Amino acid sequence: MSDAQKTSQTFDRYECWRPAYEAVAVVAWMCAFGWVTWVYFANRLPLSWCSVLWTLSATFLIKRTYETLKVLTARASLSGSKVTFMTFKELAKIMKGHSDDLWLGFGFRWWPEHSQRLYELMKLDWTKLQLPSWLCRLLLPNQALPEEAAGLPIIHGVSDTDKSLFRPLKNFEGGLCLCGTTQAGKGVYLSHLVAQAIARGDVVIVIDPKHSSRLKDNILNACRASGRDDPLTFHPAFPDTSVRLDPMHSFTNATEIASRIRQAFPPNMDENFANFAWMAVNAIAQGLIALEIRPTLPLIAKYVRLGIYDLLEPLLERHAREYATPDWQKCYFDLKEKAGRPPMPTVSERLMVLVALYETELHQIAPDPAIDGLIEVFRHNREHYSKITASLLPILSMLTTGKLADSLSPTLTDPHDTRPVMNLEKVICGGHVLYIGLDSMPNPTVASTLAGIWLADLANIAGRRYNLGLSALNSRRISLFIDEISNVINVPLIEILNKGAESGIQTTCAMQTIADLAHRMGSVEAAHVVLGNLNNLIALRTKDQMTQRFVVETLGKTYIANQTLSINNRASDNLSPNYHSSLTRQMNTELEPIFPPEFLGKLPNCEAIVQVSAGYVYKTRCPILVKEKGN
Repeated sequence: MSDAQKTSQTFDRYECWRPAYEAVAVVAWMCAFGWVTWVYFANRLPLSWCSVLWTLSATFLIKRTYETLKVLTARASLSGSKVTFMTFKELAKIMKGHSDDLWLGFGFRWWPEHSQRLYELMKLDWTKLQLPSWLCRLLLPNQALPEEAAGLPIIHGVSDTDKSLFRPLKNFEGGLCLCGTTQAGKGVYLSHLVAQAIARGDVVIVIDPKHSSRLKDNILNACRASGRDDPLTFHPAFPDTSVRLDPMHSFTNATEIASRIRQAFPPNMDENFANFAWMAVNAIAQGLIALEIRPTLPLIAKYVRLGIYDLLEPLLERHAREYATPDWQKCYFDLKEKAGRPPMPTVSERLMVLVALYETELHQIAPDPAIDGLIEVFRHNREHYSKITASLLPILSMLTTGKLADSLSPTLTDPHDTRPVMNLEKVICGGHVLYIGLDSMPNPTVASTLAGIWLADLANIAGRRYNLGLSALNSRRISLFIDEISNVINVPLIEILNKGAESGIQTTCAMQTIADLAHRMGSVEAAHVVLGNLNNLIALRTKDQMTQRFVVETLGKTYIANQTLSINNRASDNLSPNYHSSLTRQMNTELEPIFPPEFLGKLPNCEAIVQVSAGYVYKTRCPILVKEKGN
């Protein structure tokens, strides 16, 4: 009977962990084989008879030995598997011939049979079923899980199968959620997924808020093992060894610039304030483009801080030269009266006159969207404008001061800065591997802002690829990996999860708990909006009950068989023999989670329950990637 044909009704579980009674028969048949050999050499029986007895003895010896090993292996598997190590060469060997598949680790497909066994083990003292360690070493290729290790070995031990598991890459276009508590092995799985993407030749972008040195080293080693260029790195705390990464380089129109800056707004900013701030930034960006000046973060911060007067005046001067009558200055004093009071004492009289000229005459002759937007900001209530800039300027100041400003807004003509100048579009076109460390622990605000700006840039690139009909089928696949998603989640990332697959972006998001995500998003419902866009799940050990419920609901349910046994004895009180006895055995099934939620908090390190491809459930373990064994 195959694994696919077995169900909880077969009750094979009772035979799994019993004593190996067949071992007695093995000894008996070995003795029989030896006796036949002695009889032959003692010339007690002819060769023909001895051949028949040898064949009979050997056949039953092999049969009983196989049955004995099957029982002992099943019991030895209850000791689990120790965390193992794997080199990049060994990973490449496993992936050979599976260029269109994703390797999930070692393990087995989880069937209702395994659920039944796990539920049965919950009723037993499973420690009494384990075999001595020396016998486990003889029967299994891997060492048993040590007693001091975290987690229960029986979860992986409900099956004696431990083979490489693959699923088609196409199944992961809908996104992958990797969740697990601290030190459960989330980084190990993430390193494997990144290493496989690098080996496939994908464009790889890794956003790591906490800057894991282990993940960064694994990315470097994976690039070298695959024969690719060393990864490009960006980190705010180490600008001298980072590339210069311009988040404002690629755009189709000014609104994209404003939308990226909007990701820098504080999350608690009032929606009306946020909308006006977006309008002000958009007006500044349009003005800069109209003057043929490339918008950069320092320039935008400058005009937000000092006002848009120095930007508006040259635009109006140029517009007046092109469209106003040559003698318009004869009406200078009339225009001055119409202009009214300046919004600030520092505003020049000339600017006020030019504004009045545009509003009274030029707007009807030749309206200009860039000037219209700047004048709307110019005429806005200064007190309201000051409140908005008071919330926006601290963030912009962080991004436009010191070496971070040079990293985000590079000056191409600076002869003293030899660091490579990159942007996400250049990274994608060049087929590079990019690692972005955000340094979120000492400065979470800047980390969140940086991630938001780059994710908005990537969302715009995804939109352009979508419009051009580019996907993983006709262009290079983009593999996006985000660790600690609760630190960086924003609207552009949700858009990438929702629509990025059709533009060739395959996204993997790692998190610890749904509670972290809900706190960041503002509600549990908003967190589930994000999770609803991740079609695949790798769940490691987690203690959070909300996360456990989500995992259990994702995995689904199965029918679990329960058997009850009752014995009744009754004897009469008088002397006449009248004794009655009955034995009742009853079996019923109940719909239960396919993986008990309490066991999610007992998974050993680097072990996970996986749900992929809309219903395929696996139990996996993942080796730790190392450059060489012993490292």
